[in-house]
Amino acid sequence: MSFGVDYLGAAAAVNVDVYTRDFRISGTVQTRFTRVAEILNQMTHAYLSVDHATISEHADPTATRGAPQAWVAADQILLMVAPGLGGEARADMRIPKRPVMAQLSLPPLRVTGRIHVPMGGRPIDGLLNVTDRFVAMTDVTIESGVHPELGRSLGAIAIRRDRAHILLVADDENSEQLLADVLDQRTAESWLHREEDGEG
Repeated sequence: MSFGVDYLGAAAAVNVDVYTRDFRISGTVQTRFTRVAEILNQMTHAYLSVDHATISEHADPTATRGAPQAWVAADQILLMVAPGLGGEARADMRIPKRPVMAQLSLPPLRVTGRIHVPMGGRPIDGLLNVTDRFVAMTDVTIESGVHPELGRSLGAIAIRRDRAHILLVADDENSEQLLADVLDQRTAESWLHREEDGEG
């Protein structure tokens, strides 16, 4: 396994957006890793340190507050965005993989994009049979029926696969099939509402 890390370089400040179920935390993290998923998968502490943090609540996005440093519980992180970093390893350092369409429902978020799975395996194995808690997803769209203002499109994220309530993966024979053809938006949003109510 190769890690997206520069062993010779010093740690650098990387801009991030971290999403939990109830909060969005924006700021910088210090890291030597060059891939967003590895920042989280290689954490040695239970909390991610975010410097120059801006914290907002999904339920009230206008109520933001700043802090010189915020510590975010790793177990509560649903996904993280690091706009300056990529989602996959360099071509000369990675296991050959292919992209497949996937949708993960992590209330209150619904995330659609491409996951990268080993050649020759079933697409779903790229989510179910891996040891890392966070997997890379590219060409991402984030939506939320409960908090529509959270919607955005992104190049790459790290997403917490084992916190997903529902996983959908397009099969190889119809790799370009829109997941909306499998699960329409109204149904997906109603599921997210039910999951929110059930956990509340």
